[in-house]
Amino acid sequence: MAWSGWVPMLKSMTGYGRAEGATAAYLYTVEIQALNHRFTDIRMKLPRTLAALEHVLHREIRGRVHRGRFDVHVTEKLHGELPRTLRIDRGAIQQYVAALRELQQELNLRGELTIEALIGLRDLVGLEGVEVDLTEAEALVGGLLHQALDEVESMRRKEGEHLARGLAVGVSQIEAALGIVEARAPHVAEAYRARVHERVTALLGAPLSDPDRLAQEVVLFADRSDITEECTRLKSHLAQLRTILEGGGPHGRRLEFLLQEIHREVNTIGTKAADAVISPAVVEMKADLERLREQVQNIE
Repeated sequence: MAWSGWVPMLKSMTGYGRAEGATAAYLYTVEIQALNHRFTDIRMKLPRTLAALEHVLHREIRGRVHRGRFDVHVTEKLHGELPRTLRIDRGAIQQYVAALRELQQELNLRGELTIEALIGLRDLVGLEGVEVDLTEAEALVGGLLHQALDEVESMRRKEGEHLARGLAVGVSQIEAALGIVEARAPHVAEAYRARVHERVTALLGAPLSDPDRLAQEVVLFADRSDITEECTRLKSHLAQLRTILEGGGPHGRRLEFLLQEIHREVNTIGTKAADAVISPAVVEMKADLERLREQVQNIE
């Protein structure tokens, strides 16, 4: 079946996104790698200074995705000069100077206490970096996260279009094989009667003495090999699958379930209607289904 004008809306689960931004002191980079996963799995690596943001970033991601593994890596680099403040412990310095001068007098020591000596005392004088403004960092990194997610989503949509078109081809091939099965189904019992008649006649070397017995056997076979219900359910499942492909959305799990149901019906058809025409069609349907199942594993 040709789906002219059809624009697929499914999304793949694989993609990559990256965004950069800076504050006055730091350059931040957010990278997101999206991979296949049965459920939603978010793995995040943050700088120690941004550890408090992990829960917030998790929540932002979960608000935009439905299934897949997301490896999120946020890096922080010094951007330009890091603002610092001079720290002088005046009280401690005064006590230090007084104690040294008192000791100098007691021991009659020579020498001068200079400012250079005081500056070298780390506990008394030093430079302290300004702490990261978490509110500013959260706003910036949050925005970068969404930019990276936009890139991921764009890539996932493009790959999803490719997958959906492949799925559509597979559905059409299964429908074509099902058409062969349905066309052949009414003739399966007659083909069985002809085979049995030929074999029994060949074994006996004479015409059948009890044609009614053969007719009864054919009736029983026709009942056992009736695949009308299986074909009806299979067509219904294929129609549902097509509807999902046309509508799009996060339906990867539903597609997986439908393919399981389709596989069950195809198996039953192959078992019940063991026929020279139907069996190859069933084999083709199974091959198409296997390809579809591999593709659906990549759908969100």
